[in-house]
This record gives sequence, structure tokens and C-alpha cells, in this order.
Amino acid sequence: MEVIAVGTAAIDVVHEVAAYPQGSLRLFVLPMRLYILSSRETGSRTIIHSRSIAELGVEAFKTQVARSLVKFRQDMNAAVWFHFEGRNMETVREMILHVREAAPQAKISVEIEFPRYPWHLARTLASLADYVFISKDYLRDNVNILSAQEFFNRIQTNHWDEDWNQWVKAFICPWGSEGVYYLETSGANTHHIPAAQLGKVVESNGAGDSFIGASIAGLSRGYVPLGVALKVACEVATVKCSQHGFKLPMEKILKWQHDLTLKNPDEEDGAKTFAC
Repeated sequence: MEVIAVGTAAIDVVHEVAAYPQGSLRLFVLPMRLYILSSRETGSRTIIHSRSIAELGVEAFKTQVARSLVKFRQDMNAAVWFHFEGRNMETVREMILHVREAAPQAKISVEIEFPRYPWHLARTLASLADYVFISKDYLRDNVNILSAQEFFNRIQTNHWDEDWNQWVKAFICPWGSEGVYYLETSGANTHHIPAAQLGKVVESNGAGDSFIGASIAGLSRGYVPLGVALKVACEVATVKCSQHGFKLPMEKILKWQHDLTLKNPDEEDGAKTFAC
């Protein structure tokens, strides 16, 4: 399956510090347009940036989609996956609707993370996707929800009066060191896959993207159960946090590739199930 990611790419300047500086950064005349502070003490990262990059427009997107579909596959019925960052949400909504019309067989995932976009826009966007990745920080800051269980309860009781049934197959909530919680809309239970605990976080920059990328790598195969794909994704993100950079150990990669060959939904995926 071809995977097409839609978002904004940037070149990051990363500066490693012993711990987060308490004084004013401007006193040291540090550039502020796009800067990442990576703490050796906690492995956390603080991103400072200037939003000067133009967002992708709908017409440019439509043109690129047409080119991609022809370039990647002659068979217009072949499988394809679109992943959208949840930014510039009104425009992204138009893009998703275009994909639904131009490539109705496509799977669509969306990431809800950026706090500058209100929940009423985010949930409308989410209702159009097959798989919804939503961060715990977004739920806390924008929806005033402190647990995945509470969020899933509101989804199941249709608290926001959204039509989740037409497209959405699952809501996926990465929860940092706790692992990931997810709800398949076809069932009544919430699932939790715990993450392995690290003695020390070396670098968390890119861990979320690693999790989502690994999830899509599994799900886009078309036969991997959601729990298996997310268990692998948790492991990928955990290993990423244990090291600098994204060149992961080959023995780990081979293990994950093997794990993603599981085709039996009843095979052990490490998920714990609890009723909402």
C-alpha cells in the first residue's frame, strides 16, 4: 500500500543542554526562528519556532494527488493511505473530502496535536478519518480531559453530537510513558498497551512521529490487527527515546518486521481491555 503524508516539513536545529535554562534565552542571543532545546537531564525537548512557512493549499494538493495516483499506481482501485497533520484544519477538511471523492478506496488517518486549533474544528476533521491519533496534551489543554477513558466515554455517549460512525474505525491516544490507549468504534471496550519503562530518556524529539509512522507501517499492510500494530509502534517509540537520532538497531527492526507478519487477530498483542 502506498502511503502519502500531508503536512509541513522543516529542518530543525537541535541544541543539547544539561537541563532547561532558567534564564532568558535572548540574553545569550540565541536564534529563535526554529530551535529545539534537548535536555540531557530528562530527555525532553522544547521547540521554539516561527510559523513563516506557507501552508499547503487545496488546489496544489489536488494537483499533487492526481500526479501521485498516476505515478504510484496505474490501477486506480489499488490501496493507498493518506496521513494528514491536523493543522490549517478548514483547508485539511477540504483535502480529506477531495480524497474521499477522488480515491474512495483510500484509508485516511489524521493527527490531532496542535493546541492552536479548537476542538470544534478538530472533531469535525476527525469524523472524516478512518484512524484518529489524538495527543494527551491536546485533550488536556483544549478539551479539559485528563484521561483516555474519559475521552472514550464521551465518544461512546456521543457527547459532542458528531457522526463518528461513517468513517472512523479507531481513536488512538498515545499517552507518553503509559503507552497507548485505543478505542475501536466497532466494539464497546477500550484497550491499553503499556510501554516498556526506560531507566533514562535520552531524546524524545520525534518519538510521536515514530509512533505514528510505525502504526501506519503496520496498519497499511491491510491484515495486521490494530493491537499488534500499536504494540510495535509503542516499542519503536520507546527505543527512539532511548537513543539519539532515528537509526534504530537492526535487530529491533527485524523483530518488528516479524511481529507485523501476524495475521491472526487472536494472537497476543499485549493489550489490556477494560469496559468504558
